[in-house]
Amino acid sequence: MAFAISKQIYLKIEKGDDHIMIKKNKKQRSIHYGMASVGGFLGGFAILSHQDLLANAQTSNLISLAISILGRNPFQAVLHIGSLLLYMLGLSLTVLIPKYTRWNLRLCSITIDALCLIVLAILPRTLEDFIALYPIFFALAFQWNTFKGADGYIASSIFSTNNLRQFTTSLTEYFCDRDRNHLHKTSFYGGTLLFFHIGVAISYFACKSLGTAGSLAGLLPLGLSLFLILTENTKLRKKLTSLRQKAA
Repeated sequence: MAFAISKQIYLKIEKGDDHIMIKKNKKQRSIHYGMASVGGFLGGFAILSHQDLLANAQTSNLISLAISILGRNPFQAVLHIGSLLLYMLGLSLTVLIPKYTRWNLRLCSITIDALCLIVLAILPRTLEDFIALYPIFFALAFQWNTFKGADGYIASSIFSTNNLRQFTTSLTEYFCDRDRNHLHKTSFYGGTLLFFHIGVAISYFACKSLGTAGSLAGLLPLGLSLFLILTENTKLRKKLTSLRQKAA
């Protein structure tokens, strides 16, 4: 009898924990989508405000660096080296901070993104376009290595190429074998692409209306992501405590 009651309590806790994990996964997915919209916003802002330059990744910068060196243009080469070093610094800090501090990496990323959006709004409009993108190079490198995905999927929140690849291949696999498990992956990467481009749309209207001061509009999706992060662990702890108290 006692064994049966204990088993029922154990199963109840297990079911409760599974329910919590499902909710947590949904919250993590929402956080990922929120940060993807921030990545899309900053990518759109860079292109709209600074001569079609993209600061989300390093591929074009490294190509331009090689061309500048081969073309013997030392000034441009120095600019591209500067953005490369800032990008590498952002990536390196996401490794160093957890090793040597107790700082919350996600909150650090949110703070850096917020400072980036504010700095972009106050930079002089006469500043050389590539230098004006330096804050984005640093902030998005940090964000990329902090918000790496959700639901067990690796997904960039700052650019779309691999997300498009994953969306396309998983959808194709579903059409080939009709296995609905592929649709979960398709929906995740499709949602990432959708929210990334919602961020782009927000940047379009903000930049058209406010110019470089429109960068402050990026604080809206960033603030939503911050709210989700702050409420994620609080609700989880309360639910677990409640279940354990009932089991006891």
